[in-house]
Amino acid sequence: MAPWLAPPGPVTGDTTTGAATGTDRETTRVRDRLARIQDDLKRVRATERVLAEQVAYLAEVAQDAETRKLVAQTPLADREWRDARTDLDRHAGLLEEARSQAQALVDQRDGLLERLFELEAARPGRDDP
Repeated sequence: MAPWLAPPGPVTGDTTTGAATGTDRETTRVRDRLARIQDDLKRVRATERVLAEQVAYLAEVAQDAETRKLVAQTPLADREWRDARTDLDRHAGLLEEARSQAQALVDQRDGLLERLFELEAARPGRDDP
């Protein structure tokens, strides 16, 4: 058969089987998913660091507002303390949410790494004992 008429596919003598090709495709998908999870994890951890700094700052602001509230004993000082406390609580909640997202991504990553290890161990033609 003329080379330009040959169907695309494995070259003569290539021993790739359908199962191996499927495993390779799944391995590629797992690796791509791992890369996306790693990018997401970097983003979430950066957000977590920013929120941790904000929570620390807002805790100081709330503490100062509470001191002013106790000393001044005015409605304005009380309102400023409540506002500061509300901001602190909101940011603390966002920080906890970011931490739980990071943990979920770590769990997904660990599961995919285990799957990748299984796929690599099951590859045909491995010389490992």
